[in-house]
Amino acid sequence: MRRSNPEKRFKLIVTIALLCLSVIFIMPLYWTAVFSTRTLGDVFNFPPPLWFGTNFDENYARVAEVFPPWRPVMNSLIVAVPKTVGLVLVSALAGYGFARYTRAPGHRFLLLMAFATLFFPPTLALIPFFLQMSWMGWLNTFWPLIIPALASGFGVIWMYTYIGSTVPRELYEAAEMDGSRGLATFFFVVLPIIRPGLAALGVWTLIQTWSEFQLPLVILGDGSKFTVPLALTSLSRNYFSDTPAVMVATLLGLIPVFILFALLSRQFVAGLTAGAVK
Repeated sequence: MRRSNPEKRFKLIVTIALLCLSVIFIMPLYWTAVFSTRTLGDVFNFPPPLWFGTNFDENYARVAEVFPPWRPVMNSLIVAVPKTVGLVLVSALAGYGFARYTRAPGHRFLLLMAFATLFFPPTLALIPFFLQMSWMGWLNTFWPLIIPALASGFGVIWMYTYIGSTVPRELYEAAEMDGSRGLATFFFVVLPIIRPGLAALGVWTLIQTWSEFQLPLVILGDGSKFTVPLALTSLSRNYFSDTPAVMVATLLGLIPVFILFALLSRQFVAGLTAGAVK
């Protein structure tokens, strides 16, 4: 009997391990879908149900008694889409400036300031931020969740690093020889090259914004403007939680994220792995 190839055996073990990890990570999402179709009694059975039930319509109706089920999704989209687009554009322009004009006055100082913002937790400035938004009359609006977030230290550093590792300096010189300078070089030469990095930053920003709870909780007081995380908490009353209804609302809130991630997944992976293989 011939001895199996060690390399094939190792690949088989890795594949099985990754498959087991995939099942572990997928099970919470699967149970979310299953519980959204079950009764409250089914949810607390042991062992928990493993297949779908027939109570989705009833659970959906209970969510509708608290708020229109798709309104928090629309509110989250109103916040997440412009914030993501604006943050990616501002970060790309700033990162391009840092990567392109390395000899500009104040380059090192400004870059260090952008790095420094990564070491301060956002909660540190929550009270001054609330007071400032109150003075500007922006409380209970979506503006505080969008406009200040466009200046992202993480986004700037991400794009600075990405552009510096993927765009050779010779390309800038060639563009200048062809008569392209400044923003023209950015939009027509650099931008097509850094699309994977933009997609990775965009997906990360979208997911982070979609799941953000603390800042919307502080800024938004009107239930009609609640984003998905805030709307989910409103389904809990006193010390009782309607788990199947919460699962329905959670499932509805996850659908847009899955759709956008599916559309950008290839660019997202390419952005994360850029520079790994030269």
